[in-house]
Amino acid sequence: METAAIRISGREDQTMGVEGIGARVVRKEDRRFITGQGRYVDDVKMVGMSYAHFIRSPHAHAKVKGINSAEAMKMPGVIAVLTGQQIVDDKVGNLICGWAITSKDGSPMKMGAWPAMAP
Repeated sequence: METAAIRISGREDQTMGVEGIGARVVRKEDRRFITGQGRYVDDVKMVGMSYAHFIRSPHAHAKVKGINSAEAMKMPGVIAVLTGQQIVDDKVGNLICGWAITSKDGSPMKMGAWPAMAP
């Protein structure tokens, strides 16, 4: 908190000569967030906006045999209950890795599928 107060007051020493790891990073948004003036994603409200809630099995390696979404669909405000079965039915396939992963020798690394959801 003291560091934030010093930063806001403008009394902060600007002479640190460190670059890269360990360097002081001047962030433009700090002042507005620590003074309560910032706008967070949760503050954004749009007409027709809805929210998503993800539920995962509490059992790490359990096989989900089925999902009965009928009770959830009856709850007020519920628009849809999506399961991995929709991914299978719509032939969405697996998620792709957004970057190339290579082995030590530079060759492409073989990777398994990244399923979007368990069916």
